[in-house]
Amino acid sequence: MRYALIALLVGCLLTTYADTTLASQDVHFLHWWTSQGEVKSAEVVNDALSEADLNVINVPVQGGGGKTAKSILQARAIAGNPPDMAQLEGPAIKSWAALGFLHNLDDAAKQQNWDEKLFSLARGIHQHNGNYVAVPVTLHRLNWMWVNMDILNRHKLKMPESWEQLIDVFSQLKQKGVSPLAIGNEPWQIVQLFENIAFGIGGPHYYRKAFIELDPDILASSTTHEALRKFRQISTIVLPDLSKQRWEEATKDLLEGRRAFQITGDWVAGELMAMNGEFPDNILCSPTPFQQSGFIYNMDSFALFKKPLLTNEQANRIAKIVSEPDFLYEFNRRKGSIPAYENVSLKGFNPCALKAKLDFKQAEELGTLVPSIIDSMAVSPVIEKAASSELYRFFNDPTMQPDDVIVHMQNMGSSNLNL
Repeated sequence: MRYALIALLVGCLLTTYADTTLASQDVHFLHWWTSQGEVKSAEVVNDALSEADLNVINVPVQGGGGKTAKSILQARAIAGNPPDMAQLEGPAIKSWAALGFLHNLDDAAKQQNWDEKLFSLARGIHQHNGNYVAVPVTLHRLNWMWVNMDILNRHKLKMPESWEQLIDVFSQLKQKGVSPLAIGNEPWQIVQLFENIAFGIGGPHYYRKAFIELDPDILASSTTHEALRKFRQISTIVLPDLSKQRWEEATKDLLEGRRAFQITGDWVAGELMAMNGEFPDNILCSPTPFQQSGFIYNMDSFALFKKPLLTNEQANRIAKIVSEPDFLYEFNRRKGSIPAYENVSLKGFNPCALKAKLDFKQAEELGTLVPSIIDSMAVSPVIEKAASSELYRFFNDPTMQPDDVIVHMQNMGSSNLNL
């Protein structure tokens, strides 16, 4: 009987050890990649970590340009149960690091020589107190216009070269019974349209002063009024046909000829390739109209959270895997983005990605790179939410005046909401 009891206890201990070992090999990965193209990209993460005997347990959260996923991440972290790895963007990286949640990834950074290979803007975004605390994975361009040329050719319309011309084309298409713009009535999609208008009309310096620094005089300028007027003109044209469709549903409408234009980031390229098998010949990518050329960007990053079963050594091992050139090549090729590294080839990438890389380098030299205000890259989450709310209301409420938006945004700048 005594030997049977000992055998039972040993068996229990071995089972417990085996379960712990198995759990230590799991990597719970929270992200908001749920569209067809994004899922294909996420498969690259699964495959890369699987080759290292790590089992990825995906925790995809749909909706809101990541808004819901970020709320879930906060709730899990507060409850003491963060995921092992999470998709983060911009200033949120430093915020999580300052609270002590993120692993130091300097070992992986040294092994992969991030100081030399990363684009310069990526280095600052991914460090806290001089230490790397997240892995740069993608660089997306947001000031893209995606055009179904079959529709323009069918109606004998020229490619617009200014916002005035674009609005005129929208009006002509609407009169012909064609819905001009593929967009869902979600705050992040709507506000992204506005940031493209503001950037195109005012240029990079104006954009920085008005919507990153919230300079009250620049916000009250005639340029802001002009941007809001054009925003309202577009809303008047498209609002009657608008639904709360997701961005990838809007992209499908573009591809299948139910919409003529889409104005958003180059994740559209990844979605088009996933839907079509390759980048479609009838879809043209062109920078949104501008007075001064430039590049609105956001970045996707992976952060490793401190947990009892995820040591710093393990975190750095994962970070090294997801910053290998082969991983970055395949992930970004599928995603439609470009890697934020100098040492990754773009051979075989879609033509829009190749143009994005050239335009990025030019904007870097000219100082015309600017972070997105709606995609968590430019301002604190509090400012982002407040500004997004005002601009979204303006788009949907024709009684709201430009001065209403401007005064509210001036108040944000003077109330230290970014603290």
